[in-house]
Amino acid sequence: MKDFLKKLVLLGLVLATIGVIVLVSGIVPVKASSGHWPITRWMLGFASDRSVAFHSTGTEVPSLDEPGMLTLGVGIYQSNCKWCHGSPGSPMPPVPAAMTPAPPYLPDVLRDLDSAEMFYIVKHGIKFTGMPAWPTRQRDDEIWPLVAFLRQFSQMSDSQYRDLVDVDEGTAAPEVVIEQCAICHASDGMGRGSDRVPILAGQNEVYLRESLQAFAEGKRYSGVMEPIAARLSKREMSDASKWYASQTMTSQGRFDLDDESVQTGRRLISQHDDTLKVAACSKCHGQENDPSYPVLAGQPAEYLNRQLALFRNRSRCGGGSGNLMHSIADALDKDQSQQIASYFASLRREPIESDP
Repeated sequence: MKDFLKKLVLLGLVLATIGVIVLVSGIVPVKASSGHWPITRWMLGFASDRSVAFHSTGTEVPSLDEPGMLTLGVGIYQSNCKWCHGSPGSPMPPVPAAMTPAPPYLPDVLRDLDSAEMFYIVKHGIKFTGMPAWPTRQRDDEIWPLVAFLRQFSQMSDSQYRDLVDVDEGTAAPEVVIEQCAICHASDGMGRGSDRVPILAGQNEVYLRESLQAFAEGKRYSGVMEPIAARLSKREMSDASKWYASQTMTSQGRFDLDDESVQTGRRLISQHDDTLKVAACSKCHGQENDPSYPVLAGQPAEYLNRQLALFRNRSRCGGGSGNLMHSIADALDKDQSQQIASYFASLRREPIESDP
């Protein structure tokens, strides 16, 4: 037995020595052009599939059929994903196709994934591939619209995709707005049908510019906005902010609001109502107040309610002023957040007056 153990140890040392020599010598090629061996490709693929299936189990999938979810998902994909995976009805882009391993052609793999598995892959990425993790861990809510789009990717034609991503270029909007912003916000700042997206038309220019800077620096969390803002110059940020600030909010009343919720929200934010023990919202968010703060009147209730939830969860910052909202959001329960959001959504874009 001792002789056997000695031989085993000796064999291990020999193999370790050979491994070190191979590692140090550099004789093993790492070139992507050679691709993986079939056995390596199978092992990595099998291990990846099993890991995703295991770790995505139990993920709660929200409704993916709400109005505007698909359009928003397409916008996110067009801005951040098409560079590697191509678009529906089109072949893989040649540069990522030369990677090892190459990004998968999505119609071939999405049919075998459920929504929870798609979410897990988008959020966490895949090791030993070029698939990155979502840029921020704090914004799971941004990933689900993309999942809603991926569920329909395989059945979508190129023309259907183009209809969803094409924006109206027949405007005087700056190039940065057409190329980087309009896919989700529209060139007039009124959005493209998703209540998850803020209306930028008529918003404070200073607030828009500071928000873009906060996104670019990672101070305000968003896996969608951070990579977009990070590639903008200061001039482009200024041009986009100035353009949207100059637009006029339209389509008032397009949001389905509960009258009782609106009236309750109105009472809650009154500066003469001590129910919440917080400052009246109009002190900061009226149209004639500090331009570093956003005007809330007319914003989608879904968007406003989601922002309050993000503040409560410490998933929504945005610089020094953004942190002021944490204590305010903490004072609100979920019902109160929805009621306040409904009230602001019901307002026309004009200075917000408190109750006498």
